[in-house]
Amino acid sequence: MAFSSSVVAFLAATLDALNPAFGAVVVDEPIAEEPNLDVVLMRRARTSVAEARRQLRGYSWVTVCPGELVDKLGGASYLEDSGAFHKVFRLTAGGVVLQASPTPDGYTDRVMRRVFDVLTPVLPPGLPQFKPARPKVRYVPQDAAPRTSP
Repeated sequence: MAFSSSVVAFLAATLDALNPAFGAVVVDEPIAEEPNLDVVLMRRARTSVAEARRQLRGYSWVTVCPGELVDKLGGASYLEDSGAFHKVFRLTAGGVVLQASPTPDGYTDRVMRRVFDVLTPVLPPGLPQFKPARPKVRYVPQDAAPRTSP
């Protein structure tokens, strides 16, 4: 656990003077250029990058969320109080580093679901589709679009 905490603390310290548009530390997935949501929503990288300050590009064990989206979610205090994250690192220049569980092994489907539920307002809409070519990409199989009553 100490190693995991050190990795995340190092990432937060490195990003502190920035307001990054996105970042993630993935677990149990092959290293790839595309975030999980770009893969399962078939989003083009160009579109995803262009919209990164309006829609979060993905979520994982550790997710870097820009200040613009933190504000849209209700602020860092809301994220801390949500119970979805083991730790929330506030970045001085804006944004947060969200650590979902103490260790990568603790990033279970249940924990991932809590992260998804809290981040839903800033996730891109669309029903994720399983990709046989990328079977280890983890995601919640639900559309993040707001539901409307009939």
